[in-house]
This record gives sequence, C-alpha cells and structure tokens, in this order.
Amino acid sequence: MKFIQLLFLCNILCCCSKDDNLDVLGATEEFTIESTIINDRYPIYIFIPENYDSNSLNQLIIALDGNTRFNTIANMISVKAENDDMPSSIFIAIGNNEQRNRDYTPTAYSHGEGGAENFYRFIKEELIPELESRYSIDPINNKTLIGHSFGGLFTQYVMAQNRSSNPFNKFIASGTSYWFDSGVIFEYEQNYADTHTDLDVTFYNGMGTLEGGVMLASFEEMNERLDTRDYLNFKHKNELIEGSGHGGSANKIFKKGLDYVFNN
Repeated sequence: MKFIQLLFLCNILCCCSKDDNLDVLGATEEFTIESTIINDRYPIYIFIPENYDSNSLNQLIIALDGNTRFNTIANMISVKAENDDMPSSIFIAIGNNEQRNRDYTPTAYSHGEGGAENFYRFIKEELIPELESRYSIDPINNKTLIGHSFGGLFTQYVMAQNRSSNPFNKFIASGTSYWFDSGVIFEYEQNYADTHTDLDVTFYNGMGTLEGGVMLASFEEMNERLDTRDYLNFKHKNELIEGSGHGGSANKIFKKGLDYVFNN
C-alpha cells in the first residue's frame, strides 16, 4: 500500500512540475472549450509551427497535461519543424490538469474516477471537430497522442480502442501508471488482441530506469505482450532512460518519441 501511495504522489508531482520557457519559431494561441460530455471547461494551448501550411492538410499532435507540458513539447516541435524533420503539423495541449485523476483513468479506483471513456469522447466528438473548424487539419486518422504517467495510461487506453473510429495512429507514452487498478490496462490490451488481428499504429513507450520494480516489470510485460501479438502493421519501440526517475525521464521520452513516430 505504501508503494502505491508513493506512485500516486509521483503522479501528482509530475503533473505539477514547472514547464520549460517557451522559445519557438511560430505562433501560439489559446482558447477555452466547454465540454457538454464532461460538463467542464478545458483551456487549449496551440502552437502553429513555421511549417504549418494553411493551404494543405496538416497533421495534428495532441498532448495531455497542457498546463505544464505545452512549452516543453512546443519547443521540441519547433526545432523539428525548423529542421524539416516532420510533416506540416499543428500542436495542441489540453489543460485542466487538476482533473487528470478523473479524465485519464479508465476505471473508478482509489486515486482515479474512471472518466477516460468520456474524456476520449470529448477529444473525438468535441475537441477535434472544433480544431478542424479553426485550422487546416487532415481529417483522416493519422493524429498523434502524447501522455505521461496517468497521461501515459490514457494514451495506452486510447490505443486499445477500436481502430475504425480512432483518430490517432501515433502514440507516445511516458512513465505509464501500469499499477493503476491492479494493472487494468492489461485487460484493455487483451480485449483488443482478442477482437483484432492488426494494430496499425506507431507506438513509442519510454520509462526511466529509476522508476522501481513494479513499474519496470509492468513496462517490460506490456512491451513483450505487444511484440508477441505479431500485428502486421504495428511499429513499436520501447526504451529505458538510464539514471532517470518518474518525472526526470518525461522530456527525454517526449523527444525520443517524436523522433520515432515521425520517422517510422
């Protein structure tokens, strides 16, 4: 129980850590969207890189924990766009971090309210259509989702949803809270495998080597499970960040993840 409480504390601290200064080539914007599905409001932080083309269909990259992750990831994307290392894109991050225990968790459990299904619906049915009305975004299912800790849990929950209606085909998960609800995310992975013969996505999964035994063992188990499914179109890389813990590994994983999903 003490170990679970420590993991939960790490989850709270990592979402509240200070973001990097914003130093980008491009434009930033912000708006607030009200969700009728969740009955809550979300600040949406937007970065429009220099390679964004309003006359073509751009890829969409969505990150969670926007209040504290936007600047960091926007800086990374700015550099990649400047170096022509990614297609024309637009990056947004979803705020309202204080509700992450509600929104990012797939089941109701101590430290989580099980709101992932509604939050996924909010992204698909409310947020993405609003973004498509404001910006030139490719409507096909080639979007990227990035999450850390409980955000990594939600990212892998979304990856396990039905492909035909899933707007995402690129996923970056950092320090995933595999421990949540006795490893319930493994049930979602198994349910997907039982009902699908392919997983046509690109997935980068990272974790720091100082996370601890349960986290590292679960990380290894999930990666082994996915790799042994023999999905024809599944692209997957997992990586341990040496000498880094739960919060310290996140930025390295985001950068490595962006490099991987946009080059494979």
